[in-house]
Amino acid sequence: MAPEFELLEHTSDIGVLARGATREEALLAASQGVVSILVDPAGFGPVEERYFKATGRDEAAQIVNWLNEILFFFDTEGMVFVEFAVDSWTKNEISGHARGERLDVDRHEFRTAVKAATYHQFESHETPNGWEIRVFVDV
Repeated sequence: MAPEFELLEHTSDIGVLARGATREEALLAASQGVVSILVDPAGFGPVEERYFKATGRDEAAQIVNWLNEILFFFDTEGMVFVEFAVDSWTKNEISGHARGERLDVDRHEFRTAVKAATYHQFESHETPNGWEIRVFVDV
């Protein structure tokens, strides 16, 4: 199964339902989903690289913190990532990196401001076809 995502409607938030053959692939699809809420990712290239470390007491905290790292780099540097990789995932943290480029309003389409990934209706579980993550972001 190739990583994939779909956006979920909610009264005040937007959700991402991500699927992959593994938990890591589902996280990469969730990452792509969050980026697609922010911008149209089609015009971005893998120009610069950033490293992530998302700690947490459990899987939910680690995933939410990972997605919030994406938003942190967007808010502080204007970075939009188009390639993601999980280097390791332990019981205490996810380490990885992402590649992308800075938002240029003359060349790129900005879509929606995202405040944060949340625990609202959060799910992460194995399915008969792989792994699924559902996460909502506050817009």
